[in-house]
Amino acid sequence: MKHITALTLTTLLAATGLAQTAAAAAPAPVALDLTAGYDSEYIYRGLWFSNQNAWYNLGASKKLSDTTTVNALAYYTSSNDRRSLYQELDLGASLAYDAGFATLTAGYTHFFFFNGYLGGGDGQTFASEVFVSAAKTIASVNVTATYAYDLYIDAGYAELALDKTFAISDSTSLVLKAASGYSIGGYYTLFNPGQSAGGNGQNIGGESVWTHVTLTASLPIALSKSATLTPYVAYNISGAGREESNIGATGLGSGGDDTVFFGASIKAVF
Repeated sequence: MKHITALTLTTLLAATGLAQTAAAAAPAPVALDLTAGYDSEYIYRGLWFSNQNAWYNLGASKKLSDTTTVNALAYYTSSNDRRSLYQELDLGASLAYDAGFATLTAGYTHFFFFNGYLGGGDGQTFASEVFVSAAKTIASVNVTATYAYDLYIDAGYAELALDKTFAISDSTSLVLKAASGYSIGGYYTLFNPGQSAGGNGQNIGGESVWTHVTLTASLPIALSKSATLTPYVAYNISGAGREESNIGATGLGSGGDDTVFFGASIKAVF
């Protein structure tokens, strides 16, 4: 057995320290995910946009520290129904901070509406918003509060969402979610007529009012360590800030003020 001299021991300790420092200094990898899905109706924040939508989402995240993560996304959805002719692209970035008592997030999203906000060439062709949120798990229920401010129409939107996961098997879970939204200062609550009626489809709402309640049941199924299939069914209940718009769009395929819709997605993590 060889004896370790003081010099050798010092060298080993120094080398170990350098290795630990190098390992600690190694940057966190960028996590990527790609999701493709289908929605029987595209309803966002209680407002109906189109139906028979195929959509794709590319997400990226990177840990900057033990408590801070930066995220980015690119989301595209397009209707396969000739009545709505709707296409949308969202590009966004956010910064999440684990404050201990809750996870706090701030971000920005830019929306492109290639055929108008209302489809068929009606309405604005873009929008952008800044948002903040706070998320916390209370007694196994995830609680998320969000506030978003739309820079195009100068109006705000607030939402409270609750969800709980029930394990069914090692690979399958049932997730129940309820979300309720509130318009602050006319967040897309009323639109003037489209081009066919002599208008331009712009938002003209100005009231602060409840927008909707949406109830969702989803069933994430782990197909492998990196792929998950998630079918879902949801029920959207229009509030006073959505009833007129959602009922008015029935000729374009909207299910009306109260709508049951469904879909599925498959997500791969890299």
